[in-house]
Amino acid sequence: MEALPRTARSTARRLLVVVTAATLALTATACDDEGPGGGGDAGGAAADKSLTIVAGSEQRSVLDRIVLPWCDSKGYSCTYTLKGSVDQARMLQGNSTEHDAYWFASSVFSQLGNTNSQLTDAKPMFLTPVVYAGFKPVMQELGMVGKDQTAAQIIQSVESGKATVWATNPTQSNSGATTLFSFLNHFAGNPPGQALTQEQLKDPKVVKGMQTFIQAIDKTPPSTGTMMDDCLASPGQCETMFTYEDLVIEKNLELVSKGEEPLYVVYPRGAMAISDAPLGFSNHGQDQVDAKHAIFTELQNYLLSDPGAKDKLLALGRRPAGGVGLSLASADPKVFNPDWGIKANLKEQGVTYPAAAVIESALDAYHTQFRKPVELFYCLDGSGSMADNEGWDGVQDAAGALFDPEQARRNLLQTAAGDTTTVAVFNGAIKAGPWTVAGNAESDLKQLESKIRDTSPGGGTDIYSCLDLAASQLGSSSGKGKQLIVVMSDGMSGTGKRDQALAKLDQAKVPVITIAFGKDADPNQLKELAQRSGGAFVQKNDMVAALREAAGYK
Repeated sequence: MEALPRTARSTARRLLVVVTAATLALTATACDDEGPGGGGDAGGAAADKSLTIVAGSEQRSVLDRIVLPWCDSKGYSCTYTLKGSVDQARMLQGNSTEHDAYWFASSVFSQLGNTNSQLTDAKPMFLTPVVYAGFKPVMQELGMVGKDQTAAQIIQSVESGKATVWATNPTQSNSGATTLFSFLNHFAGNPPGQALTQEQLKDPKVVKGMQTFIQAIDKTPPSTGTMMDDCLASPGQCETMFTYEDLVIEKNLELVSKGEEPLYVVYPRGAMAISDAPLGFSNHGQDQVDAKHAIFTELQNYLLSDPGAKDKLLALGRRPAGGVGLSLASADPKVFNPDWGIKANLKEQGVTYPAAAVIESALDAYHTQFRKPVELFYCLDGSGSMADNEGWDGVQDAAGALFDPEQARRNLLQTAAGDTTTVAVFNGAIKAGPWTVAGNAESDLKQLESKIRDTSPGGGTDIYSCLDLAASQLGSSSGKGKQLIVVMSDGMSGTGKRDQALAKLDQAKVPVITIAFGKDADPNQLKELAQRSGGAFVQKNDMVAALREAAGYK
Protein backbone atom coordinates (compact mmCIF):
# COMPACT_ATOMS: atom_id res chain seq x y z
CA MET A 1 0.00 0.00 0.00
CA GLU A 2 1.19 3.56 -0.66
CA ALA A 3 2.81 5.22 2.33
CA LEU A 4 0.71 7.69 4.33
CA PRO A 5 1.71 11.40 4.30
CA ARG A 6 3.96 12.65 7.09
CA THR A 7 1.69 15.36 8.44
CA ALA A 8 4.26 17.41 10.28
CA ARG A 9 6.68 17.54 7.36
CA SER A 10 3.86 18.14 4.91
CA THR A 11 2.69 21.25 6.77
CA ALA A 12 6.20 22.70 6.86
CA ARG A 13 6.86 22.11 3.20
CA ARG A 14 3.45 23.03 1.85
CA LEU A 15 4.59 26.64 2.05
CA LEU A 16 7.80 25.79 0.21
CA VAL A 17 6.51 23.83 -2.75
CA VAL A 18 3.72 25.34 -4.81
CA VAL A 19 3.06 24.15 -8.33
CA THR A 20 1.57 26.79 -10.57
CA ALA A 21 -1.38 26.22 -12.84
CA ALA A 22 0.95 26.44 -15.81
CA THR A 23 3.10 23.63 -14.41
CA LEU A 24 0.04 21.48 -13.81
CA ALA A 25 -1.08 22.09 -17.36
CA LEU A 26 2.30 20.92 -18.56
CA THR A 27 1.98 17.79 -16.40
CA ALA A 28 -1.20 16.81 -18.17
CA THR A 29 0.69 16.62 -21.46
CA ALA A 30 4.12 15.52 -20.25
CA CYS A 31 3.40 11.81 -20.02
CA ASP A 32 4.42 9.05 -22.33
CA ASP A 33 2.27 9.63 -25.44
CA GLU A 34 2.22 13.24 -26.55
CA GLY A 35 1.32 15.40 -29.47
CA PRO A 36 4.02 16.80 -31.74
CA GLY A 37 6.08 19.89 -31.15
CA GLY A 38 6.83 21.89 -34.24
CA GLY A 39 9.67 23.86 -35.73
CA GLY A 40 10.44 25.42 -39.07
CA ASP A 41 7.95 26.29 -41.76
CA ALA A 42 5.74 23.21 -41.48
CA GLY A 43 3.29 24.45 -44.06
CA GLY A 44 5.69 25.13 -46.90
CA ALA A 45 8.87 23.17 -46.17
CA ALA A 46 9.84 20.64 -48.78
CA ALA A 47 9.93 16.99 -47.77
CA ASP A 48 13.71 16.81 -48.08
CA LYS A 49 14.00 19.61 -45.50
CA SER A 50 12.01 17.82 -42.80
CA LEU A 51 12.98 15.65 -39.83
CA THR A 52 10.61 13.89 -37.42
CA ILE A 53 11.91 12.84 -34.01
CA VAL A 54 10.40 10.58 -31.35
CA ALA A 55 11.87 11.24 -27.92
CA GLY A 56 11.44 10.62 -24.22
CA SER A 57 9.82 13.32 -22.08
CA GLU A 58 13.26 13.96 -20.57
CA GLN A 59 14.30 15.62 -23.84
CA ARG A 60 11.44 18.13 -24.02
CA SER A 61 13.48 21.13 -22.83
CA VAL A 62 16.38 20.36 -25.15
CA LEU A 63 14.02 19.95 -28.09
CA ASP A 64 12.08 23.14 -27.38
CA ARG A 65 14.99 25.38 -26.45
CA ILE A 66 17.84 24.10 -28.60
CA VAL A 67 16.79 21.73 -31.40
CA LEU A 68 13.72 23.48 -32.78
CA PRO A 69 15.32 26.97 -32.81
CA TRP A 70 18.30 25.48 -34.66
CA CYS A 71 15.97 23.87 -37.20
CA ASP A 72 14.21 27.20 -37.71
CA SER A 73 17.52 28.96 -38.27
CA LYS A 74 18.43 26.41 -40.94
CA GLY A 75 15.07 26.46 -42.69
CA TYR A 76 14.30 22.86 -41.73
CA SER A 77 10.87 21.60 -40.69
CA CYS A 78 11.51 19.63 -37.50
CA THR A 79 8.74 18.07 -35.44
CA TYR A 80 8.79 15.79 -32.42
CA THR A 81 6.54 13.42 -30.54
CA LEU A 82 7.16 12.41 -26.93
CA LYS A 83 6.75 8.72 -26.15
CA GLY A 84 7.84 6.49 -23.32
CA SER A 85 10.78 4.14 -23.39
CA VAL A 86 8.73 1.00 -23.97
CA ASP A 87 6.75 2.60 -26.79
CA GLN A 88 9.94 3.69 -28.52
CA ALA A 89 11.48 0.24 -28.15
CA ARG A 90 8.35 -1.47 -29.50
CA MET A 91 8.20 0.92 -32.46
CA LEU A 92 11.77 0.01 -33.36
CA GLN A 93 11.11 -3.69 -32.93
CA GLY A 94 8.09 -3.36 -35.23
CA ASN A 95 10.09 -1.53 -37.93
CA SER A 96 7.92 1.56 -37.59
CA THR A 97 8.28 4.11 -40.39
CA GLU A 98 6.67 7.01 -38.49
CA HIS A 99 9.85 8.81 -37.44
CA ASP A 100 13.24 9.65 -38.88
CA ALA A 101 15.12 9.69 -35.57
CA TYR A 102 14.81 8.21 -32.09
CA TRP A 103 16.07 9.97 -28.98
CA PHE A 104 16.09 7.69 -25.96
CA ALA A 105 16.99 8.90 -22.48
CA SER A 106 19.57 6.12 -22.14
CA SER A 107 20.98 3.19 -24.06
CA VAL A 108 19.13 0.67 -21.85
CA PHE A 109 15.91 0.74 -23.88
CA SER A 110 17.57 1.60 -27.20
CA GLN A 111 19.43 -1.72 -26.91
CA LEU A 112 16.17 -3.54 -26.26
CA GLY A 113 14.42 -1.93 -29.20
CA ASN A 114 17.12 -2.06 -31.85
CA THR A 115 16.94 -5.82 -32.42
CA ASN A 116 16.56 -5.33 -36.19
CA SER A 117 19.43 -2.83 -36.41
CA GLN A 118 17.01 -0.22 -37.74
CA LEU A 119 18.63 2.46 -35.57
CA THR A 120 21.95 3.58 -37.01
CA ASP A 121 24.54 6.23 -36.18
CA ALA A 122 23.35 6.41 -32.57
CA LYS A 123 25.59 8.62 -30.42
CA PRO A 124 25.25 9.96 -26.86
CA MET A 125 24.28 13.63 -27.00
CA PHE A 126 24.94 14.49 -23.35
CA LEU A 127 25.32 12.82 -19.97
CA THR A 128 23.44 13.08 -16.70
CA PRO A 129 23.73 10.84 -13.63
CA VAL A 130 20.84 9.34 -11.69
CA VAL A 131 20.69 10.93 -8.24
CA TYR A 132 18.80 10.51 -5.00
CA ALA A 133 16.95 13.80 -4.47
CA GLY A 134 14.72 15.16 -1.76
CA PHE A 135 13.53 18.24 0.00
CA LYS A 136 16.44 19.66 1.97
CA PRO A 137 14.86 19.41 5.46
CA VAL A 138 14.25 15.72 4.82
CA MET A 139 17.76 15.16 3.49
CA GLN A 140 19.12 16.88 6.59
CA GLU A 141 17.09 14.56 8.80
CA LEU A 142 18.54 11.63 6.88
CA GLY A 143 22.07 12.95 7.50
CA MET A 144 22.85 13.42 3.82
CA VAL A 145 23.42 17.15 3.46
CA GLY A 146 27.05 18.09 2.89
CA LYS A 147 28.25 14.50 2.85
CA ASP A 148 29.16 11.99 0.15
CA GLN A 149 26.88 8.95 0.20
CA THR A 150 27.74 5.45 -0.92
CA ALA A 151 25.18 3.24 -2.60
CA ALA A 152 25.05 1.15 0.58
CA GLN A 153 24.24 4.20 2.71
CA ILE A 154 21.44 5.28 0.36
CA ILE A 155 20.01 1.76 0.34
CA GLN A 156 20.05 1.70 4.15
CA SER A 157 18.22 5.04 4.26
CA VAL A 158 15.57 3.91 1.75
CA GLU A 159 14.95 0.68 3.62
CA SER A 160 14.76 2.45 7.00
CA GLY A 161 11.37 3.93 6.12
CA LYS A 162 12.35 7.32 7.56
CA ALA A 163 11.16 9.10 4.42
CA THR A 164 8.82 8.28 1.58
CA VAL A 165 10.63 7.27 -1.61
CA TRP A 166 9.50 7.39 -5.23
CA ALA A 167 11.18 5.91 -8.30
CA THR A 168 9.77 5.29 -11.74
CA ASN A 169 8.72 1.82 -12.82
CA PRO A 170 11.93 0.41 -14.36
CA THR A 171 10.00 -1.51 -17.01
CA GLN A 172 8.38 1.69 -18.31
CA SER A 173 10.92 4.47 -17.71
CA ASN A 174 14.62 4.98 -18.36
CA SER A 175 15.33 6.61 -14.99
CA GLY A 176 13.79 3.64 -13.19
CA ALA A 177 15.69 1.17 -15.36
CA THR A 178 19.02 2.90 -14.80
CA THR A 179 18.32 3.00 -11.06
CA LEU A 180 17.56 -0.73 -11.21
CA PHE A 181 20.88 -1.55 -12.87
CA SER A 182 22.75 0.75 -10.53
CA PHE A 183 21.69 -1.24 -7.48
CA LEU A 184 21.72 -4.64 -9.19
CA ASN A 185 25.41 -3.99 -9.86
CA HIS A 186 25.88 -3.06 -6.20
CA PHE A 187 24.21 -6.20 -4.86
CA ALA A 188 26.21 -8.31 -7.32
CA GLY A 189 29.40 -6.78 -5.95
CA ASN A 190 30.52 -5.49 -9.36
CA PRO A 191 32.80 -2.48 -9.74
CA PRO A 192 31.48 0.20 -12.15
CA GLY A 193 33.38 -1.23 -15.13
CA GLN A 194 31.96 -4.75 -14.75
CA ALA A 195 28.55 -5.49 -16.28
CA LEU A 196 25.88 -7.64 -14.65
CA THR A 197 25.59 -11.23 -15.94
CA GLN A 198 22.69 -13.67 -16.23
CA GLU A 199 24.25 -15.83 -13.50
CA GLN A 200 24.50 -12.88 -11.10
CA LEU A 201 20.88 -11.96 -11.81
CA LYS A 202 19.86 -15.38 -10.47
CA ASP A 203 22.09 -15.15 -7.38
CA PRO A 204 19.84 -15.42 -4.26
CA LYS A 205 21.84 -12.63 -2.61
CA VAL A 206 21.12 -10.29 -5.53
CA VAL A 207 17.44 -11.29 -5.71
CA LYS A 208 16.92 -10.79 -1.96
CA GLY A 209 18.76 -7.46 -1.98
CA MET A 210 16.65 -6.10 -4.83
CA GLN A 211 13.40 -7.40 -3.33
CA THR A 212 14.04 -5.59 -0.06
CA PHE A 213 15.12 -2.39 -1.81
CA ILE A 214 12.34 -2.25 -4.43
CA GLN A 215 9.63 -3.11 -1.92
CA ALA A 216 10.73 -0.19 0.27
CA ILE A 217 9.83 2.25 -2.55
CA ASP A 218 6.44 3.83 -1.94
CA LYS A 219 5.33 4.80 -5.44
CA THR A 220 6.48 3.84 -8.95
CA PRO A 221 5.05 6.20 -11.60
CA PRO A 222 5.57 5.08 -15.21
CA SER A 223 7.16 8.34 -16.39
CA THR A 224 10.02 10.48 -15.05
CA GLY A 225 8.34 13.74 -16.03
CA THR A 226 5.10 12.67 -14.35
CA MET A 227 6.98 11.64 -11.21
CA MET A 228 8.84 14.94 -10.95
CA ASP A 229 5.71 17.04 -11.34
CA ASP A 230 3.55 14.89 -9.07
CA CYS A 231 6.22 14.74 -6.39
CA LEU A 232 6.58 18.51 -6.25
CA ALA A 233 2.78 18.84 -6.19
CA SER A 234 2.48 16.37 -3.29
CA PRO A 235 5.30 17.00 -0.80
CA GLY A 236 3.37 15.24 1.96
CA GLN A 237 3.35 12.01 -0.02
CA CYS A 238 6.72 12.31 -1.79
CA GLU A 239 9.79 13.29 0.22
CA THR A 240 12.62 11.73 -1.81
CA MET A 241 13.03 10.19 -5.24
CA PHE A 242 15.49 8.68 -7.71
CA THR A 243 15.67 10.84 -10.82
CA TYR A 244 18.04 12.53 -13.24
CA GLU A 245 20.41 15.27 -12.13
CA ASP A 246 19.50 17.47 -15.11
CA LEU A 247 15.77 17.34 -14.32
CA VAL A 248 16.49 18.32 -10.71
CA ILE A 249 18.51 21.29 -12.00
CA GLU A 250 15.63 22.29 -14.32
CA LYS A 251 13.10 22.10 -11.51
CA ASN A 252 15.37 23.90 -9.05
CA LEU A 253 15.88 26.80 -11.45
CA GLU A 254 12.09 27.12 -11.66
CA LEU A 255 11.59 26.81 -7.90
CA VAL A 256 14.29 29.34 -7.03
CA SER A 257 12.92 31.84 -9.55
CA LYS A 258 9.63 31.69 -7.62
CA GLY A 259 11.31 31.98 -4.24
CA GLU A 260 10.67 28.38 -3.31
CA GLU A 261 12.89 25.75 -1.68
CA PRO A 262 14.96 23.70 -4.16
CA LEU A 263 15.64 19.98 -4.05
CA TYR A 264 18.92 18.59 -2.72
CA VAL A 265 20.76 15.67 -4.35
CA VAL A 266 23.29 13.03 -3.41
CA TYR A 267 25.09 10.60 -5.71
CA PRO A 268 25.20 6.82 -5.03
CA ARG A 269 28.97 6.45 -4.90
CA GLY A 270 30.27 3.16 -6.24
CA ALA A 271 27.07 2.32 -8.15
CA MET A 272 26.10 5.43 -10.08
CA ALA A 273 24.09 5.05 -13.26
CA ILE A 274 24.49 7.55 -16.09
CA SER A 275 21.96 8.47 -18.77
CA ASP A 276 23.67 9.00 -22.13
CA ALA A 277 20.76 10.32 -24.27
CA PRO A 278 21.54 8.45 -27.53
CA LEU A 279 20.15 10.01 -30.72
CA GLY A 280 19.99 7.62 -33.67
CA PHE A 281 18.74 7.63 -37.26
CA SER A 282 15.89 5.33 -38.23
CA ASN A 283 17.05 3.71 -41.43
CA HIS A 284 13.65 2.43 -42.51
CA GLY A 285 13.88 3.20 -46.22
CA GLN A 286 11.82 6.38 -46.04
CA ASP A 287 11.54 8.77 -48.95
CA GLN A 288 14.56 10.98 -49.58
CA VAL A 289 16.51 9.08 -46.93
CA ASP A 290 19.82 10.67 -47.92
CA ALA A 291 18.47 14.21 -47.43
CA LYS A 292 16.94 13.32 -44.07
CA HIS A 293 20.12 11.60 -42.96
CA ALA A 294 22.09 14.69 -43.91
CA ILE A 295 19.88 16.89 -41.69
CA PHE A 296 20.16 14.31 -38.89
CA THR A 297 23.96 14.26 -39.14
CA GLU A 298 24.10 18.05 -39.17
CA LEU A 299 21.94 18.14 -36.02
CA GLN A 300 24.14 15.60 -34.26
CA ASN A 301 27.29 17.53 -35.14
CA TYR A 302 25.70 20.76 -33.91
CA LEU A 303 24.78 19.28 -30.52
CA LEU A 304 28.15 17.60 -30.06
CA SER A 305 30.58 20.15 -31.50
CA ASP A 306 29.10 23.64 -31.69
CA PRO A 307 30.29 25.81 -28.76
CA GLY A 308 26.95 27.62 -28.67
CA ALA A 309 25.02 24.37 -28.43
CA LYS A 310 27.32 23.12 -25.67
CA ASP A 311 26.72 26.32 -23.69
CA LYS A 312 22.96 25.91 -24.09
CA LEU A 313 23.11 22.27 -22.96
CA LEU A 314 25.20 23.25 -19.93
CA ALA A 315 22.65 25.95 -19.09
CA LEU A 316 20.02 23.18 -18.95
CA GLY A 317 22.19 21.07 -16.64
CA ARG A 318 23.37 18.60 -19.30
CA ARG A 319 26.98 17.44 -19.08
CA PRO A 320 28.90 17.16 -22.40
CA ALA A 321 29.13 13.68 -23.90
CA GLY A 322 32.43 14.34 -25.63
CA GLY A 323 34.53 15.11 -22.56
CA VAL A 324 36.42 12.86 -20.20
CA GLY A 325 34.08 11.52 -17.50
CA LEU A 326 31.59 13.80 -15.78
CA SER A 327 33.89 16.50 -14.43
CA LEU A 328 33.22 20.08 -15.53
CA ALA A 329 36.13 22.50 -15.28
CA SER A 330 34.24 25.81 -15.28
CA ALA A 331 30.55 25.09 -14.74
CA ASP A 332 28.14 27.89 -13.87
CA PRO A 333 27.54 27.56 -10.10
CA LYS A 334 24.04 28.97 -10.54
CA VAL A 335 23.22 25.87 -12.63
CA PHE A 336 25.50 23.22 -11.17
CA ASN A 337 24.80 24.69 -7.75
CA PRO A 338 26.76 23.21 -4.83
CA ASP A 339 24.06 24.43 -2.42
CA TRP A 340 21.76 21.90 -4.11
CA GLY A 341 24.31 19.12 -3.58
CA ILE A 342 25.29 19.29 -7.28
CA LYS A 343 28.93 18.32 -7.85
CA ALA A 344 30.23 19.90 -11.05
CA ASN A 345 33.59 18.15 -10.70
CA LEU A 346 32.09 14.73 -10.25
CA LYS A 347 34.82 12.12 -10.43
CA GLU A 348 32.85 8.90 -10.61
CA GLN A 349 32.64 6.14 -13.21
CA GLY A 350 29.14 5.06 -14.16
CA VAL A 351 28.02 1.45 -14.02
CA THR A 352 28.43 -0.57 -17.20
CA TYR A 353 25.09 -1.66 -18.60
CA PRO A 354 24.76 -5.36 -19.44
CA ALA A 355 23.96 -7.00 -22.77
CA ALA A 356 20.42 -6.71 -24.15
CA ALA A 357 19.49 -10.24 -23.07
CA VAL A 358 20.46 -9.48 -19.46
CA ILE A 359 18.58 -6.17 -19.57
CA GLU A 360 15.45 -7.99 -20.74
CA SER A 361 15.80 -10.64 -18.01
CA ALA A 362 16.28 -7.99 -15.32
CA LEU A 363 13.20 -6.05 -16.38
CA ASP A 364 11.20 -9.27 -16.42
CA ALA A 365 12.49 -10.05 -12.92
CA TYR A 366 11.13 -6.71 -11.68
CA HIS A 367 7.60 -8.03 -12.10
CA THR A 368 8.18 -11.70 -11.38
CA GLN A 369 10.57 -11.42 -8.41
CA PHE A 370 11.42 -7.91 -7.17
CA ARG A 371 8.33 -5.75 -6.78
CA LYS A 372 5.58 -6.07 -4.19
CA PRO A 373 2.56 -8.22 -5.05
CA VAL A 374 -0.25 -5.97 -6.28
CA GLU A 375 -4.00 -6.11 -5.70
CA LEU A 376 -5.33 -4.19 -8.68
CA PHE A 377 -9.02 -3.40 -9.19
CA TYR A 378 -10.08 -2.03 -12.60
CA CYS A 379 -13.34 -0.06 -12.90
CA LEU A 380 -14.04 0.19 -16.64
CA ASP A 381 -16.74 2.43 -18.11
CA GLY A 382 -19.24 0.33 -20.07
CA SER A 383 -21.82 3.09 -20.63
CA GLY A 384 -23.57 3.63 -23.95
CA SER A 385 -21.32 6.49 -25.02
CA MET A 386 -18.34 4.10 -25.05
CA ALA A 387 -19.89 2.46 -28.10
CA ASP A 388 -20.04 5.74 -30.00
CA ASN A 389 -16.52 7.11 -29.43
CA GLU A 390 -14.57 3.88 -30.05
CA GLY A 391 -13.81 3.76 -26.35
CA TRP A 392 -15.02 0.20 -25.89
CA ASP A 393 -12.92 -0.96 -28.83
CA GLY A 394 -9.96 0.55 -27.01
CA VAL A 395 -10.91 -1.21 -23.77
CA GLN A 396 -11.00 -4.54 -25.58
CA ASP A 397 -7.62 -3.88 -27.19
CA ALA A 398 -6.21 -2.84 -23.81
CA ALA A 399 -7.53 -6.06 -22.29
CA GLY A 400 -5.27 -7.93 -24.68
CA ALA A 401 -2.30 -5.66 -23.96
CA LEU A 402 -2.67 -6.19 -20.21
CA PHE A 403 -4.08 -9.69 -19.76
CA ASP A 404 -2.80 -11.69 -22.70
CA PRO A 405 0.47 -12.90 -21.14
CA GLU A 406 2.44 -12.65 -24.39
CA GLN A 407 1.30 -9.08 -25.08
CA ALA A 408 1.75 -8.08 -21.43
CA ARG A 409 5.32 -9.33 -21.47
CA ARG A 410 5.99 -7.38 -24.68
CA ASN A 411 4.63 -4.28 -22.91
CA LEU A 412 6.71 -5.13 -19.80
CA LEU A 413 3.53 -5.16 -17.69
CA GLN A 414 3.49 -8.78 -16.57
CA THR A 415 1.15 -10.06 -13.90
CA ALA A 416 3.10 -11.75 -11.10
CA ALA A 417 2.28 -14.97 -9.28
CA GLY A 418 1.42 -13.04 -6.12
CA ASP A 419 -0.86 -10.49 -7.82
CA THR A 420 -4.64 -10.33 -7.63
CA THR A 421 -6.46 -8.73 -10.56
CA THR A 422 -10.14 -7.74 -10.47
CA VAL A 423 -12.17 -6.16 -13.26
CA ALA A 424 -15.66 -4.70 -13.02
CA VAL A 425 -17.56 -2.98 -15.84
CA PHE A 426 -19.97 -0.25 -14.80
CA ASN A 427 -22.67 1.86 -16.39
CA GLY A 428 -25.42 3.27 -14.13
CA ALA A 429 -24.57 0.43 -11.75
CA ILE A 430 -22.30 -2.64 -11.95
CA LYS A 431 -22.91 -3.93 -15.47
CA ALA A 432 -20.59 -6.96 -15.50
CA GLY A 433 -18.25 -8.64 -13.05
CA PRO A 434 -16.46 -8.29 -10.80
CA TRP A 435 -14.13 -10.99 -12.11
CA THR A 436 -11.06 -11.81 -10.05
CA VAL A 437 -7.91 -13.67 -11.03
CA ALA A 438 -5.49 -14.71 -8.30
CA GLY A 439 -1.99 -15.20 -9.67
CA ASN A 440 -0.80 -15.24 -13.27
CA ALA A 441 -2.04 -18.50 -14.76
CA GLU A 442 -2.24 -17.94 -18.51
CA SER A 443 -5.65 -19.60 -18.86
CA ASP A 444 -7.19 -17.45 -16.10
CA LEU A 445 -5.84 -14.20 -17.53
CA LYS A 446 -7.00 -15.06 -21.04
CA GLN A 447 -10.42 -15.89 -19.66
CA LEU A 448 -10.50 -12.46 -18.03
CA GLU A 449 -9.67 -10.90 -21.40
CA SER A 450 -12.46 -12.93 -23.04
CA LYS A 451 -15.04 -11.76 -20.48
CA ILE A 452 -14.18 -8.14 -21.20
CA ARG A 453 -14.38 -8.74 -24.97
CA ASP A 454 -17.76 -10.45 -24.57
CA THR A 455 -19.25 -7.45 -22.73
CA SER A 456 -21.14 -4.79 -24.69
CA PRO A 457 -21.51 -1.15 -23.58
CA GLY A 458 -24.87 0.42 -22.80
CA GLY A 459 -26.67 2.56 -20.20
CA GLY A 460 -25.69 5.50 -18.04
CA THR A 461 -22.58 6.35 -16.01
CA ASP A 462 -21.91 5.96 -12.28
CA ILE A 463 -18.23 5.63 -11.42
CA TYR A 464 -19.01 5.73 -7.70
CA SER A 465 -20.90 2.44 -7.72
CA CYS A 466 -17.76 0.68 -8.93
CA LEU A 467 -15.48 2.73 -6.67
CA ASP A 468 -17.63 1.71 -3.69
CA LEU A 469 -17.22 -1.95 -4.63
CA ALA A 470 -13.48 -1.63 -5.19
CA ALA A 471 -12.85 0.21 -1.92
CA SER A 472 -14.92 -2.37 -0.03
CA GLN A 473 -13.04 -5.30 -1.54
CA LEU A 474 -9.54 -3.87 -1.09
CA GLY A 475 -10.31 -2.34 2.28
CA SER A 476 -11.27 -5.74 3.69
CA SER A 477 -8.23 -7.48 2.20
CA SER A 478 -5.54 -8.80 4.51
CA GLY A 479 -2.85 -8.70 1.82
CA LYS A 480 0.51 -7.08 2.55
CA GLY A 481 1.30 -5.92 -0.99
CA LYS A 482 0.49 -2.78 -2.92
CA GLN A 483 -3.13 -1.91 -3.64
CA LEU A 484 -4.37 0.16 -6.59
CA ILE A 485 -7.70 1.10 -8.11
CA VAL A 486 -7.89 2.14 -11.78
CA VAL A 487 -11.05 4.04 -12.77
CA MET A 488 -11.65 4.87 -16.43
CA SER A 489 -14.58 6.96 -17.69
CA ASP A 490 -15.55 8.96 -20.77
CA GLY A 491 -18.31 11.08 -19.24
CA MET A 492 -19.79 12.78 -16.21
CA SER A 493 -20.93 10.43 -13.46
CA GLY A 494 -24.10 10.42 -11.43
CA THR A 495 -23.40 11.27 -7.80
CA GLY A 496 -25.97 9.24 -5.87
CA LYS A 497 -23.30 7.01 -4.31
CA ARG A 498 -20.53 9.61 -4.21
CA ASP A 499 -20.43 10.29 -0.47
CA GLN A 500 -20.64 6.62 0.43
CA ALA A 501 -17.89 5.67 -2.03
CA LEU A 502 -15.54 8.47 -0.95
CA ALA A 503 -16.00 7.54 2.72
CA LYS A 504 -15.02 3.95 1.96
CA LEU A 505 -12.10 5.14 -0.14
CA ASP A 506 -10.84 7.34 2.71
CA GLN A 507 -11.06 4.39 5.06
CA ALA A 508 -9.38 1.95 2.67
CA LYS A 509 -6.51 4.37 1.93
CA VAL A 510 -6.01 2.94 -1.58
CA PRO A 511 -4.55 5.18 -4.34
CA VAL A 512 -6.80 5.64 -7.37
CA ILE A 513 -5.38 6.07 -10.88
CA THR A 514 -8.08 7.83 -12.87
CA ILE A 515 -8.34 8.00 -16.66
CA ALA A 516 -10.38 10.59 -18.55
CA PHE A 517 -11.03 9.31 -22.07
CA GLY A 518 -12.43 11.47 -24.85
CA LYS A 519 -13.72 15.03 -25.02
CA ASP A 520 -16.83 14.45 -22.88
CA ALA A 521 -15.04 13.08 -19.81
CA ASP A 522 -15.35 15.18 -16.66
CA PRO A 523 -11.79 15.77 -15.42
CA ASN A 524 -12.99 17.38 -12.17
CA GLN A 525 -14.58 14.23 -10.77
CA LEU A 526 -11.63 12.09 -11.75
CA LYS A 527 -9.02 14.56 -10.51
CA GLU A 528 -10.78 14.71 -7.15
CA LEU A 529 -10.50 10.94 -6.78
CA ALA A 530 -6.82 10.95 -7.73
CA GLN A 531 -5.86 13.83 -5.46
CA ARG A 532 -7.95 12.65 -2.51
CA SER A 533 -6.47 9.15 -2.59
CA GLY A 534 -2.86 10.02 -3.41
CA GLY A 535 -3.19 8.48 -6.86
CA ALA A 536 -2.72 10.03 -10.29
CA PHE A 537 -4.81 11.51 -13.11
CA VAL A 538 -4.32 10.52 -16.76
CA GLN A 539 -6.06 12.15 -19.73
CA LYS A 540 -5.63 10.49 -23.11
CA ASN A 541 -7.60 9.73 -26.23
CA ASP A 542 -5.68 6.50 -26.75
CA MET A 543 -7.35 3.94 -24.49
CA VAL A 544 -4.64 1.30 -24.82
CA ALA A 545 -1.92 3.80 -23.94
CA ALA A 546 -3.98 5.17 -21.04
CA LEU A 547 -4.66 1.80 -19.44
CA ARG A 548 -1.07 0.73 -19.99
CA GLU A 549 0.10 3.91 -18.26
CA ALA A 550 -2.24 3.25 -15.33
CA ALA A 551 -1.00 -0.34 -15.05
CA GLY A 552 2.55 1.04 -15.05
CA TYR A 553 2.07 2.12 -11.42
CA LYS A 554 2.52 -1.54 -10.41
